Amino acid sequence: MRQISIKPRSKRVLYNVTVGINPTKIEEWKRFMREDHLPKIFASDCFASFRMCRIIDEQADSATIAVQYVAHSLGHLKKYNTNYAPQLQKEHMEKFGNDAVAYRSVLEILEEGEWEPA
Repeated sequence: MRQISIKPRSKRVLYNVTVGINPTKIEEWKRFMREDHLPKIFASDCFASFRMCRIIDEQADSATIAVQYVAHSLGHLKKYNTNYAPQLQKEHMEKFGNDAVAYRSVLEILEEGEWEPA
């Protein structure tokens, strides 16, 4: 039987940014994220990792990407939102305007785990 490795009572927080992107801008947006935005976010030292996912169930006239950042703690996320997010969101808006509209949500990570062979 296989086992699940569970890390209970994590203090980490998931900061999810869902972005609706004009399909003609998707490659430019991904390049911007890789080369400019993500390095600035991680320079804040508030996050441990990220995941970028394309939402599969979507309409043909848009592309929707969810970028999930794992903050070290809620305190780190608050620090990011106070000291770094306003400028980074402004830069994103100036570059893409209505071609990349973001919605943000915060989730408390209760448990994390990975499937491990027995």
